[in-house]
Amino acid sequence: MFEVPAGGRRYRALEFLVKQKRMAKTQPVPCVVREGGIAEDDSLAENDEPVGLHPLDQFRAFQTLSDAGLSDEDIAARHFVTPTIVKQRLRLASVSPKLHDVYAEDGMTLEQLMAFSVTADHARQEQVWENVNRSGYDEPYQIRRMLTEATVRASDRGVRFIGLGAYEQAGGGVLRDLFEHDDGGWLQDVALLDRLVIVTEKLTAEAETIMDLGGRWFSIRPN
Repeated sequence: MFEVPAGGRRYRALEFLVKQKRMAKTQPVPCVVREGGIAEDDSLAENDEPVGLHPLDQFRAFQTLSDAGLSDEDIAARHFVTPTIVKQRLRLASVSPKLHDVYAEDGMTLEQLMAFSVTADHARQEQVWENVNRSGYDEPYQIRRMLTEATVRASDRGVRFIGLGAYEQAGGGVLRDLFEHDDGGWLQDVALLDRLVIVTEKLTAEAETIMDLGGRWFSIRPN
């Protein structure tokens, strides 16, 4: 009928007192009964400060709250952090569970886990982790470089030519780093970018011809 998300140590202490016959089994104990609460949230709030939970526990607790429909702002208000921190924790919670296990066993650093959060592709994350383990090139910047090696930086002149907005409007995905300055991110669909650049170049050439005939202005909007 009831779940006890917080107060486990106190409960065990009461059991110990009963075992020592210093407390009756039927002695009333004050409890706080809540309806509609989220157990993980209560547990996190109860234990975060006193015992210093593993960071992974906080990532997962924030994910549970997000899955329950709470906004980043709501979660931030509950735990006295900024919405940016909530976004970062949720990004870390989205990393491959296999890498979470490695992190939980101190097999990788928090900085390395942050680097893996650049992409949401679990298979690629796991593949890169195997590669860096074999090679020894496991610095966070090296992990980021491997995860983004098949992409194009948003600072590329082709991206500047067509505009990042045009690429995204055409359905192109962008990898973003929430922990390091990413200079606008990395464009994933290189083929789409190339097509947009070619089309825009052709349209620009046509528009300039029209301008030479007396046109006053033009705007390129690739679909």
